[in-house]
Parts: sequence; structure tokens; C-alpha cells
Amino acid sequence: MHSGETLPHLDSQREDVWIKSTCYMCWNTCGILVNRVNGVAVKIEGNPDCPQNHGKTCAKGNSGHISLYDPHRVLIPLRRTNPVKGFDADPKWEPISWDEALAIIETRLKKIRDDDPRKLVLASFDTRAQSGIFWMAWASAFGTPNQWGGAANYFCGNGFHPVTYLTHGTWFGEPDLKRCRYLILFGTQNGSVVNHLPMDLAAKMADAQTAGMKLVVVDPVGIHAGSKANEWIPIRPGTDAALALAMIDVLLNEEGIYDREFLRSFTNGPYLVRKDGKYLRDSESNKPLVWDPEAGRAIPFDHPEASRMALEGTFAVNGESFPTAFTLFKEHVRKFTPERVSQVTTVPADTIRRLAREFGAAARIGSTVTIDGEELPLRPAAANWYRGAIAHKHAMLNGLAIQFLNVIVGAIDVPGGHLGSNPLSETPPLRWAPTASADGLLIPQGFARRRKPPYPATKVKSPESLDLIDLAPVAPYGTTFFTETLLHPERFKLPYSAEMLILSRCNPLMTCANPEVMAEAIKKFPFVVAFACEMTETAQFADLLLPDAHYLERLDVFPNEPTEFMAAGEGDWYWMIRQPVVSPLGQARPWVEVLYELADRLGFLGHIYQLLNGVLDLKEPFAYSATEKYSWEELADRWAKSWFGPDRGLQWFKENGFIVSGRKSVREAYPRIFLKPRIPIYLEYFLEAGQEVERVTRTMGLDWDTSDYRALVEWKPCPAYDSARPGYDLFVVNFKLPFHALSYTSHNALLAGLSEQNTYAYSIILNADTGRQKGIQNGDRIRLDSPEGYAVEGRALLSECVHREVAAIAGCMGRKSRALTRSYRRGVHFNTLVPHSLDRIDSLSAALDSCVRVKVTRLQE
Repeated sequence: MHSGETLPHLDSQREDVWIKSTCYMCWNTCGILVNRVNGVAVKIEGNPDCPQNHGKTCAKGNSGHISLYDPHRVLIPLRRTNPVKGFDADPKWEPISWDEALAIIETRLKKIRDDDPRKLVLASFDTRAQSGIFWMAWASAFGTPNQWGGAANYFCGNGFHPVTYLTHGTWFGEPDLKRCRYLILFGTQNGSVVNHLPMDLAAKMADAQTAGMKLVVVDPVGIHAGSKANEWIPIRPGTDAALALAMIDVLLNEEGIYDREFLRSFTNGPYLVRKDGKYLRDSESNKPLVWDPEAGRAIPFDHPEASRMALEGTFAVNGESFPTAFTLFKEHVRKFTPERVSQVTTVPADTIRRLAREFGAAARIGSTVTIDGEELPLRPAAANWYRGAIAHKHAMLNGLAIQFLNVIVGAIDVPGGHLGSNPLSETPPLRWAPTASADGLLIPQGFARRRKPPYPATKVKSPESLDLIDLAPVAPYGTTFFTETLLHPERFKLPYSAEMLILSRCNPLMTCANPEVMAEAIKKFPFVVAFACEMTETAQFADLLLPDAHYLERLDVFPNEPTEFMAAGEGDWYWMIRQPVVSPLGQARPWVEVLYELADRLGFLGHIYQLLNGVLDLKEPFAYSATEKYSWEELADRWAKSWFGPDRGLQWFKENGFIVSGRKSVREAYPRIFLKPRIPIYLEYFLEAGQEVERVTRTMGLDWDTSDYRALVEWKPCPAYDSARPGYDLFVVNFKLPFHALSYTSHNALLAGLSEQNTYAYSIILNADTGRQKGIQNGDRIRLDSPEGYAVEGRALLSECVHREVAAIAGCMGRKSRALTRSYRRGVHFNTLVPHSLDRIDSLSAALDSCVRVKVTRLQE
């Protein structure tokens, strides 16, 4: 698909420069220096001055230019001539001009917008920086709510982001590795060059362990983070929340180790609760009541005398007894005894008790530290979690259970504990801080609220968008439901059906669920436009395939969102730039710039500018005028000058790479004790939200699970536990590789070489004892079959670093696009085994359950 142009020779060096930019080989934003020689990017290094990664880059970042010059890049517009779509179907592409392609798209978009703009769907994980903000504004101005975020919204953050919103007031979170001395990782490899801020957290993790921090990794797979931990705890998949609740039971009911003052002052633990589970409320103000032990009466939680409110106990009010929410919580976790949970998790009861005691002791409840003249609580213990613990049916409950470990010991947004990613900013160019609801609970605001928070619950109604978000009032997004509405539109009674998909920088056929199921969903679109750098599996299903610019060929200002890609805790406020290092090869164009050209043709470009002025808080004289047309660089320049002044425009950022806008104050770094809004450990608002969901879905005739809408956090088994069949005695799990991200990097020649050198990247890993018991040896060809009829094959690798009941598959390998010769059928594709159905989606967070049972068979060769 190359245009035929030749690259410049490097013999006579007329140019040799280093350009400051930002990496985008995964979804992170490391500062990089790119060496350009005679117009060719030849080397990438970390920018040593950048506070994001301090000069360090991972293998992905170092290999960006390899993808840039991939001989299989899509470099010309292509039109499909074969209407048959499938993995083995030849699209029979024919080259067309950009003018032809834009005319085709314009005609279809005009018809859809005149009819019902909701019939257009945009799908992309290109959600940060200028491109991300600008394409979402484009969709809003066009009139469609249907924005499909791709695979990360199926598994990764569903049980993380809503929990950090509820407890921190921001989108992301991380342990305070500078002061933490006891860290438990549940299903995450934070600090092992994966997840957010990979280089920053890897360096901090190494420093923390050198300084004496104990690292405990709870995970079925112990290959990366587990191998570097002080202790690896192999756990049965999907049971992390049960372990966390058992530890809480030990802390509360056996050891009496919990931060009473924190729970009294910063949670809704003191609120009195009625028999129906709702708050006892003041008859005049309708505010939740607490118990004043000195006065012997119930008073509103924000009463001037409420500082002495009771945390525990049951109290008589008007002849009835009302316990506090914390009392109910404490009693509720008693059923999670170490003995019972040991049977669920396979973690010995003695180990559970020891972990709880170590965690409680390490938290040093009551200790303080003085930073810049402010005395703060010091809680140098934290639990962190991510996909491994929450890619399950009950994802949000799982995440809450683990986070409540931190809450119980007061380790939330204080030195040493679990920190939200900048929930409070008092430093220009933007300021934001969480506010309190009428019930006193934390509500994110400003930049931290750019996405949908889980509280307050949104209004439940018959769905109007394909993600069914109207039926998921506490979910951050409803991406997973897209597949269901496309495949089964009759169930959901939407007043329209999708007619067109525009897709870029995501590959749902590889990264979501079983590819054949996802392919059927994509084929429901009558017309698909894909922007792509390479011939991905999803691009093969396009009707128009357009060459997208590589990240080294495009401009994006401020990609490091402070609520995810700026380190929490102490440090600087800083803003980065991603700038083009080379001109786009062939006929490639940045996809969002193409959208803006279409907006101009269709007459709604001015509306986009008006939306952006509000989203970006742009001020005169640099706000966008609805009657003007700006180039992409002019849009970036005005944005930069509005935020940082007329002397800090685009050219300044191109020369400098980033700006440090200030040092975080103590309040910004550790905001908890400076904030009044409370954290809900008792989820009273879930009850009404669940009732509303049940009412609406019953009216629609939908069989919809509302059992997770409960006030007290719970562990519940995944469907794989309830539907176990004889012979399917293993669980298959997926784990991340530090040198790959999603499916995007598997075709990169340098990174594919690393996979070949690290055999576990392409293997099916079995516990050594389990493998031997089944007559399997290293290198044997084996097959995994699921009860749903899906299967994968691969080479066996026996290891002690895998749970006895687990088969482990790395990354997103086993590519299905024949055009990607370096990665085609190399390795094993985990998602092939993942079913997609409504009953496997978490009704709270919209996470897709990836807990799958399999049986293993040795194949004859």
C-alpha cells in the first residue's frame, strides 16, 4: 500500500537535528527527542528535561520510527469494490483520490445529518490532546452521541475510573511511591512499564523498593511485577475483591485497625441508616442525619456540632433504632472470613491474616508528616488495582472493595497512600476542585469532570444512544453495549439504526471480544470509513480506507491530561506538545483535520469552535471565532496563547517541547484534609438508581441484571464460576507485556523481534506441575477450548510463575490480517476466547467479563 516514493539517502548529511515531541506508541505521553537526518527520523530517545519521563523511554517509544517507515503502511486512499466482508475476503481495493473520497463521505454525512445525526458512529481511542478533544467536539456539533471508545473501554478502566471518581474526585489514581512503604498490587503491573505513566512509575517503583518499600503482587501471573515483588500471591482469577474484603474483615473485626478519625470526618460512615437501606433524613432540610453523642440526638451531617458525630453504634430516634453506615459496613464484612475466602481465592487463611496485619501496621494510623510547613496525616501503605482485578462481570464492586482497603486506614490523598491524579488545581491556566452534593458527597468539577462521573447517578430512561448509557447511570461509559445494540437492535428499541461508522486508531476486531462476533457487529454498518496507518483487521472491513498520519507526522498540543498523564502527589504542573517530526508520507493526512475539512463543507465548523471555546475555557483575544476558518496550527496557537500568554504560542512550544506552569502546593499534592466533600463507603444512592433501572428495563421488556446496585460492597463470582462444566478445569487469563500495547505494536519489526526473543510472548503458559500432570511438556502444541465453542492453539511454556488453575496468554497477538506479514498468526489471540453477551456485561460499569474457563489438549504433530 506504499505510494512508491523513495526515502531520502543519508549519505550527504545536509541536516541533522533533534526535535522535541511526545510519544504515542501506547496511550501514554512520554517526552521524546527525535533525530531527523536529511528529512528522515532515524532515532528516538527520551527527553532528559521533560518532567513526564526524565529522559527514559521504553522499547515501544524507541521503536516509533520503525512503524513510521513500515513498508506495509497505507499511504493512498482506497475504495472497496468487493461487497463481501470477512477475514478471508479480498476487499479488492481500488485507489481513488482524496477529492473523490471526501465527496463520497460528504454526501453520506449530509444525508445522515439531515435525517438523524445519531445514525453516525465515531470510533477511536485517540481521545487525548488536541485530536481527542477536537474530534469529540466534532461529533457533538454534528449531533451524534455515538462515540465508541474501543477496547480499553471494554476491560481496563471500567472498575477503576468510577471508583477514583467516587473516592478522589478524578479520573485516575496511583500510589504515592515517594512515601509508601507497603504496596499491594491487585491485578496490575504498575511500575513494570505498563499502565499509565509507565516510565515515571517504573523509576519511582525502583526507588521505593530500594528505600525499603515492601511490594506484594496479587495476580494469577507472576512474570513481570510478580517477579520483582517481595512477595507474589497467586490468586484464582476474579477473586481479588474477596481477598480485599477478607483483609478488611481482619482489620475491622479481628485487629481493630482502622482510622476512626478519617472515617468520621471524610466518609459517610457516620450517616444513620433506615431499615430500607436509605439515609435517615432531617424532616426540614432533607439532609442525612448523624448522631451527636454528647447531646444525645440526631443532627444533620453538616450541623456546627457534627464534628463530634458517632462513627459506630445504633441509636434510638423517635422510638426506632438506626445504625450508622459504618456499623452496617463493619458487620457486613464479617462474612468474608479468611477461612471462607481462602476456599474462594486459594490464598491460605494464614496468609490473608498476615497481609491484613502487615498492611494495617504499615499504614501507621495516627502518624503525621510536615511538608512545607503543613502537618499532614502520613499513611505509608496503599493498594492499587487495574485490569486483572476488574475485567469481570462485577468490575465496579471489585474496584470498590480494593479501594476501601485504602479508605479504612485513611490512605486516600494523603502522603504515602493512594492518590487521585490531581483532583484539585489552584494553578493557572486551569483551576478546579471537587464540590459537595446536598448529601455531602464528593463531586468532581472542572477539568477533572471532562468525563461522566458515577455520582450523582444520571437520569435513567429509554436509551437514545447505541452505548445504552441511559441504562447505566453510574458507569463512566457504555462502550461494551455498542456490540449488543448492533447485533440485537430489536431488544433495545432505539428509534434509529446506525448507518455509518468513521473509525481511527482503534481495532475492535482484535481487541474487544471474539473476532467473529465483533466482525458481525461491524458488518451491521452499511458504510464504514477507516483511517489507518496499517491494514488492521478492522480496516479490512472498511468501504473507504484512508491513510492516516503517523503520530510522528502530526501536531497535538497538550497531550498529557493532568487527570491521567501528570503524576499525582508532589511535583510540577507541566504541559507538553506532540509535533510533526517529518512531513506525512505518501498521501497520509491527520484524520481529525480531515473531519474539520468535512465540517467546513457541511457548514457546522463554527459550531465546533463555539463548543471548543467552552471546553478549553479560551479567552479573548484568542478564543475561536465562529465566522472564521483556522488551520490546525492556528487552532493550536490560539489555544496555547489563551492559556499561557501571547509569548507562549505554538512556535514557543515547538522550540521548547513543554512548559512547567508551576510547582504543586501541598494542598494540590495531598488535598484530602483540605476538602470537605465526603467519600461514600455506603452506596446509598445505588439503591434508587437500581430501582430506576429495573423500572425502565421492565417497561422495555429487557432482562437486565440490577443485583449489583447495593449499598454495601460485595464480592460475587463471575459467570465462569456459575456455569462450570466437567473437563473445563482451567481459567485462561491475559497479561500485559512491557514492550507491546493493544494490537498496534505487534507488527512493529523491532518489537516483534523482542517477542521472538521472549518466548512467553507467543506461548500459552501453564503452571509447570499442572502441565506435567496433563502430560504436557515445554514446546508441545496445545489447544484451549472454551465451553462456548471457541478455541486457540499455541506452544506450551511451563512455568512456576502461573497459578495452578490458569493458562496465561500475553498481549494481543495472533493477528488475522494477512497484510501484516510480521505478525500474522504469530502468537495466540486471547480475545478469541472471550464471549460477548448482555449477561456477561457489568451493569454498573459496563465492563465485559473476560473470565473464561478452558480445557487444554495436547495436539499430535
